[in-house]
Amino acid sequence: MTHKYRPLTPGLLVEGSDGPYLASLVQRQLDRLIHQYSSRTVEVLRCEVSAVRTNDKPERVLRAAEVLARDCDVVFVHGDEDAREERLKLVAELEQRRGLAPRAGVPVPLVPVLMTESWMLADRKALEQVVGAEPLKAYPYTSPSALEGHVTMKGSKEKRNPKQVWKALLGPEGREVLSDRAELLVRRTNLDVLEQLPSYRKWCEDTARALRTLNFL
Repeated sequence: MTHKYRPLTPGLLVEGSDGPYLASLVQRQLDRLIHQYSSRTVEVLRCEVSAVRTNDKPERVLRAAEVLARDCDVVFVHGDEDAREERLKLVAELEQRRGLAPRAGVPVPLVPVLMTESWMLADRKALEQVVGAEPLKAYPYTSPSALEGHVTMKGSKEKRNPKQVWKALLGPEGREVLSDRAELLVRRTNLDVLEQLPSYRKWCEDTARALRTLNFL
C-alpha cells in the first residue's frame, strides 16, 4: 500500500493567555492520534493561534474563526467551563457555515472542566521536572480525576479551583512561571495521565472525529 503524505494544519482560538500551553498540547495530541490511528504519512504543522481571544465580542470572534478556518484543517475553540455554552454555540455556527464552504477547517470545542490549569496540574511528575519538587509539597490532588473539582489545601478550610491552587503553589508570579515554561511542561507531561480526565478524553474524542471527517484517520 502506498502511504500518501498529507500536512495537517491546526488552528486555535484561545481564551486569555493559555495560548503557548494549548498550542503545544494541540500539536502533541494530534501527533499521538495520527501515530495511533492513521495509515497515512501525516505531518502535523505548527498550530496557528489567532490574535483574537474567544472572550472578545462574538461577531469579532466569529470573523477570526472563519479567517483561521480558511488556512487550517481543524480549528479548536477554547474556553473555560463557565463559557462552555458560548463556545459550543460558536462551534455550531462555524459548522453551519462550513456547509457553504466545505474546504474550511472543522471546528472542535476545547473546554477543560473548570479551566486550563486543571490540565496543567494533572501530571505531578512532569510539574516536578519543570518547577521543582519544593513548590509541590503542598500539591493537594490525590489523583488526576480530582482535578475536575475544587480541593482544600493543607492549612486552609477554603476550597480552591485549579487557578487558585497554581497560585498557592508558585506564588503571585505563578502565571509568569507558567507562561515561560508552558511548552516544556507539555513535552514532559504524560498524555496517559491527562487522558484520565474526562474533559480531556472528550476533547480527544471530538478531535479524532474531526480528523476522520477529513480522512486523516
